[in-house]
Amino acid sequence: MTPEIEIYVNAERPWVTEELAGRFREALVALLPRLLEQPIGPDHVLSQLPMVEISIVDDETIAQVHGEFLNDPTPTDAITFPYGEILVSCDTAAAYAQMHSLNRQEELFRYMVHGLVHLHGYLDYEPADREALFAIQEPLVREYFPARV
Repeated sequence: MTPEIEIYVNAERPWVTEELAGRFREALVALLPRLLEQPIGPDHVLSQLPMVEISIVDDETIAQVHGEFLNDPTPTDAITFPYGEILVSCDTAAAYAQMHSLNRQEELFRYMVHGLVHLHGYLDYEPADREALFAIQEPLVREYFPARV
């Protein structure tokens, strides 16, 4: 099964628009079949989910969730729940992109793909696991990032 994808904008930032979320959704729907063709990781649930909900939030919100569920009250890039909910921080994406001279929209899209790869069963706690996750994530980001955002 290929899950449906919904993206919700829950952060008021001028650059994070419903139009941008729509473009991200189209790109993610297009990349899902390619992701599902990849070998599954040990914690795979993606193909069993009817829906994946991605919420774009600010640092304050993601820090609150990070603290409540992972006992770390600091902002982070993405939090993925195995029932198909992904939270991504537009503030973290913007800050990281500025520090590394990257496109903030692409960085935010990367966080969404990152969450989907987690749902495909890949973890990133250990260096070897992180390397395997990024080996799937980065080609998808390069191929499917909506060029005209």
